[in-house]
Amino acid sequence: MRKGMLHKVIALLVAAMCSMAGASAQFGIAPTDSLVAEFPTDSLTRIFQIDFPNESNDSLGLSWRWVGGGWTEGWDINLCDLGECYTGVPADAEMLAMAADGMGFLKLIVNALELEGTCFLHFWVWPTGNQDALVDVYFDLRNGGISNIAPALLIHTEAAQAHPVPARAGQPVMLSGLDISADLHAVQLYDMQGALHTCPITRVGMLPALETSGLTSGVYLLKLADLPPVRILME
Repeated sequence: MRKGMLHKVIALLVAAMCSMAGASAQFGIAPTDSLVAEFPTDSLTRIFQIDFPNESNDSLGLSWRWVGGGWTEGWDINLCDLGECYTGVPADAEMLAMAADGMGFLKLIVNALELEGTCFLHFWVWPTGNQDALVDVYFDLRNGGISNIAPALLIHTEAAQAHPVPARAGQPVMLSGLDISADLHAVQLYDMQGALHTCPITRVGMLPALETSGLTSGVYLLKLADLPPVRILME
């Protein structure tokens, strides 16, 4: 490759990287990207909110998508964002644009109706029009005697979900959408070369978690009994 063309390619790559970095820094997350809370079993309505302060110097719109999780049957769960309150939790939406000093949010309005259980929801949030700059956001709520030795995780989806994406090697990978009354010790983790890796299943809060000590960066497939395989991306 000629020297002049090489310089142009490098300049384009640097510009793209700077653009992505700027996009991801357009908004913050407060108080954290993982809101974990416990509350008594009663019929009181409670509100759990994650804020997204606009850190750009211009108006900013945010989009979001619900990508995994669920809640105990019988709980009353409704979602609000900057612009609208919904009945239940829709699949995705766009918030109203916020001013330079404004703040978007995702707000769960929860009434457990005196039923013991859990609610775990995983969302993607990104600047509207730039999904490459998405961030992962989690609500992990529980009540009424739920403990680390609970017999089953009361979250059921059509397929298991692994998060965060990507995960960091050596850190636990949370697995939502599972009934942990099943034998989750019978797991098989394969890398893209087909090699089998031994990784125990433990718990982080109410969620089963895959220990990743000894793994390196790459893509893995986790097989859980008769469930569809779960794709795990390690960095």
